[in-house]
Amino acid sequence: MTLTLESLAARLQVLEDEEAVRRTWRDYCKCLDAEDWRGLADVYTADGELEMVGLNTLVPGIDGRYQGRDNIIERFYKPAMDSAANEAGGLFATGHISTNMQIELKGDEATTLAYFFEIVANNTVLIGTYQHRMQRDAERWRFKFLRISVRYHAELKVDNVGGQSLVDILAKPL
Repeated sequence: MTLTLESLAARLQVLEDEEAVRRTWRDYCKCLDAEDWRGLADVYTADGELEMVGLNTLVPGIDGRYQGRDNIIERFYKPAMDSAANEAGGLFATGHISTNMQIELKGDEATTLAYFFEIVANNTVLIGTYQHRMQRDAERWRFKFLRISVRYHAELKVDNVGGQSLVDILAKPL
């Protein structure tokens, strides 16, 4: 295989794009867990769309499609987080572990599949998938479409659960 400057530049661009897609995904998880609504909105395109599948059993009426970043935040994320809050339990809403992201790049567009494991309200486990359709703009990669599919959920029997919110942790200086 003969390496040229052009072929190396093309390979480098793929690596940079894949890492930028992952960064957007990590920003999404951190902003969601920290209830940073402005940061969360920023990972979506202005006309972005979210489709929620499989959460109705825990939050009746929440499954469906949401269009536009402000609408997604106000009509989906904030109500979902409010319903998941367990302030008496010492934690608020959610914590994500996201893994196994597969990325397919096509120019300024990318599609992905990733898994998540989430603990909600100190006593509920959600396991599912994220499917993203992202697009690059002048500032960053953003979600044009996100499908969240809950594949498994369970309520845990727990005692003496407590901890810190991500908001509190991030507020401490390093």
